[in-house]
Amino acid sequence: MLYHLPRNKTTVPSLIKWTGSKRVQAKTIIQYVPAHSRYIEPFLGGGAVLYLLGKPGAVAGDIYNPLIELWMLIQSEPNTVIENYSNQWLCLQEESPDYYYNVRDRFNLNPNALDLNFLVRTCVNGIIRFNREGKFNNSFHLSRRGMAPERFAKSVKDWHSVIQGVTFTCQDYEDTLSGAKQGDFVYLDPPYAGNNMRYTSNLDVSRFLNQLEELNKKGVKWGLSFDGWRGTNDFSYPIPRDLYSQKILIPNGNSAIGKVLNGPVEQVRESLYLNY
Repeated sequence: MLYHLPRNKTTVPSLIKWTGSKRVQAKTIIQYVPAHSRYIEPFLGGGAVLYLLGKPGAVAGDIYNPLIELWMLIQSEPNTVIENYSNQWLCLQEESPDYYYNVRDRFNLNPNALDLNFLVRTCVNGIIRFNREGKFNNSFHLSRRGMAPERFAKSVKDWHSVIQGVTFTCQDYEDTLSGAKQGDFVYLDPPYAGNNMRYTSNLDVSRFLNQLEELNKKGVKWGLSFDGWRGTNDFSYPIPRDLYSQKILIPNGNSAIGKVLNGPVEQVRESLYLNY
């Protein structure tokens, strides 16, 4: 049975730019979502699917504390987020690019939600990248000085209205999944195996696959975005066939990382695995 979009949720407003965002794919992904009593998302990131499926009782988690703090501020203190971004945006217009790098240094000394929000809206192509010491290290996007404050404010207000009643939690995905039960629907969008530019250590695939097996044993339905194709290159991971029922390739635009590295512009198609 197809999931029908509520009339007030036809598009996903751009809010928290995050590497691997599913804004392009979200409307396609939810067409495959079955009826469910509760939505759970343990790798939240930019939360595009949450915007379309979120309702009171939903659970959204991530291991990166500044990100979850930002989501909680949007939920409870949207005007704080709007005013801070507007003030920082004005400073950037007057002191570009020095202001960006000052904020980046400040954030790396004291990671916090509001500076994270500013950085992800003004770094190169919105690519969230950290070095081996866990420091945010992407550069300022010289040709784009951030989303206009008025447009950003509208996005915050839109998101604020749809995430009321959602529980945000900063914890390991295994802890978030521990409470999943039959009748829930879980959407998983973990960092790809081998990714070394994230705020978390490389994904332990064996541990992750064990969690999928546990969800199957409990009768929990899940969807997983995990690998796919870039151009003609197949980056599929050999997920055991007995864990899922079907695999669907979903277009996701062109590779932003290729643009940044001056490589060829390649179409990206990502796999959606379903256990039903």
